[in-house]
Amino acid sequence: MNKLIITLLGLIFISSACKREPLKISVSDIDLDLKLIRFEDKMFMPHPDSISQTAYQLKLEYPQFLERFSYIVNIVKPENPLFPDFLKAFVTDHRNIDIYNKSREMFPGPEWLENNLKLAFKHYKYYFPDKAIPEIYTFISGFNSSILIDTNIIGIGLDRYLGTDYKYYPRLGIPEYLRKNMYPEKIPSDCMQMWASTEFLFGDANKNVINNIIYEGKLCYFVKAMMPREPDHRILGFTEDEYKWCKDNEEEMWTYLIEHKLLFESDHLTVRKLIGDGPFTNFFPRESPSRAAVWLGWEIVKTYMKNNKDKGLDELMENIDYQKILQESGYKPG
Repeated sequence: MNKLIITLLGLIFISSACKREPLKISVSDIDLDLKLIRFEDKMFMPHPDSISQTAYQLKLEYPQFLERFSYIVNIVKPENPLFPDFLKAFVTDHRNIDIYNKSREMFPGPEWLENNLKLAFKHYKYYFPDKAIPEIYTFISGFNSSILIDTNIIGIGLDRYLGTDYKYYPRLGIPEYLRKNMYPEKIPSDCMQMWASTEFLFGDANKNVINNIIYEGKLCYFVKAMMPREPDHRILGFTEDEYKWCKDNEEEMWTYLIEHKLLFESDHLTVRKLIGDGPFTNFFPRESPSRAAVWLGWEIVKTYMKNNKDKGLDELMENIDYQKILQESGYKPG
């Protein structure tokens, strides 16, 4: 009887280990100093009459980010003598003040965002201990930028994440398929995805459909590794129903790409139709979400990692032989 209990317990343990998610690792012992700078406060809080002093302080303390910011909002460079005048025009603009006040309402303190990004970058440090951790800036972009990436910097345009129904979005003509992802909870996964796209480049491979969707799938896999608790649909920018549609139509999508000889198509427009934003994915039914082919790429990468347990995340992200990834994945939808 005791032997039977021990055997059953052993089977339960083995079964649990098999089901364990390999990306759910412990980062509690990892020490990380993540710096988050509320750049919008440093611009809008000082009185406009002291704008020359504000401009001087920003150039002194944040020269690299200020250079990128001036480019994003399309004003003169910081070294231009007219820069304080342009900066004053920006921070006294009625709409920009309204946006800033809304951002203070939506993001009253840095804790939520800082904690989420700190946890994500703890995972990053776990998998890539020798890579640098960026400084994080939040800012008001004049609706020009969601995520800005520069050397050791991530900038977050808060005005692109003020809620799907924020009053200015429809007035600016931003389509609904983009607005659906313009909410605060989307920021951390967007940051990690954009960071990965600059740290792990596409490489010299043919930019055909299959290589593109596997590359995009690698980025999704990376984000999941950094944020294991993040829902898959949010990483992709899908609704839960859109994610379910992809799962229900996986075999049909893959078969379509094969039968219409699209996998190795290198035409830029064809690639964009399959992996770019839009109301739906061209070539697939109108019920499909845009970037549905990216979901296929992520499934290929998941299968590759499942069937090649000797491969680490670092090896995956550095691997630009997309054909080999496809072959060694053994991917079979359905």
